[in-house]
Formats: sequence, C-alpha cells, structure tokens
Amino acid sequence: MSHLLTDPANFDEKIQQKLRALEAIYLRWNKNLNLVSKQDEPTLWERHIVDSLQIIPFFNDVNKLADMGAGVGLPSLVLAIAKPDIDVFAIEPIQKKCSLMQEIIREVRIPNLHVLTERVEKVYLSHMDVVCCRAFGEFYRDARLAYKMLKPQGQFITFKTQPYTESPQGYEKVESHPYVLPGIPRKYFVIVATKTGEA
Repeated sequence: MSHLLTDPANFDEKIQQKLRALEAIYLRWNKNLNLVSKQDEPTLWERHIVDSLQIIPFFNDVNKLADMGAGVGLPSLVLAIAKPDIDVFAIEPIQKKCSLMQEIIREVRIPNLHVLTERVEKVYLSHMDVVCCRAFGEFYRDARLAYKMLKPQGQFITFKTQPYTESPQGYEKVESHPYVLPGIPRKYFVIVATKTGEA
C-alpha cells in the first residue's frame, strides 16, 4: 500500500511524458555509466523519479531552488520538469555528471534547469526559496551548507529514512513528513527546515 505525498499521475500529460523520457534516458545510459545500481533498475521510476517529486507539496511560493550535490539530476532534473515555472540550479562538482545533465536538458528540453559545476562550499548563490538535496550528507551538516544560500524564511528540504525533531542551528522549525513508494516496503521522510528571519 503506497502513500505518496505527490502522485505523478496528477501532472499534465506533457510533464508525465517528459518524466518518462527522463526515465528512459537513465535506463539507456545506465548500461555504461552506472548511474544507479543494477538492482535499482527495475524500480528506477519509483525509487528515483517518483521519490524526487515528494518534496513538491511543501514548496511555499517558490521561484528559485538549488539542489546540492545534484549528481546526475536527482532531484533537480525531475523537479525542473515537474515545475517549469521554477528556476532550478543543480550544483555538482563532477564534470562528467554535469555534462550528462546538460545533454538531458537538450534532449528533453528543460530550459529552467541551470547546471553549476562547482563544490557546494564554493558556490555563490543567495536568496534561494528552497535548497534541497538527496543522498548527499548528514542532515545537520547539509542544513549548515544550505543556510548561506537561503533567503530568510527559506526552506531546506531533504530526503531521509528517519524523522528529525531538533531544528538545525539558524532554523526556527523542522517537520518530518512520512511517505511510502509503490512496491517498496519501507517508510521514507521528507524533512523540511525553515530558516529563521523575517519573510
């Protein structure tokens, strides 16, 4: 029994087609590039595409979003497809992964995704509405890295396998939202931390 926070079936047909095109590209490239583990291939749609969508319900008036340690575009590529009105910045230091994202941007036509080939610590971005990451690092460390990029009242959002109740330093609250992916018998959590400061 799945309990999703965002169901891709609720997006319009054009967005669903682009998400399926993204899945097909990942599967095609995975044979040579090992983007995801072989055991993840049969559930790539659920475990990576659908999973990346789960943070969307917690967006609060978002125009600019940064993805720390974007890898090959999870969740940044997925979010840029699903929310074409948001400027998405994918931060990734490994040139090969950035080149793959640029190729997908051209092939699937995702003009609102911007790839930054740089370490998170060296990126100059500010006044982001959301900074997110997936399979990046430890929660409180990641929150510190996100802090400098966020506007006051901005949101740091991440994916975890356990809930968090203690707010990171510089954040006024933290919320943990559980969800279950189709066919995957475990609970995951979207963690949302709100930066202190006036809106």
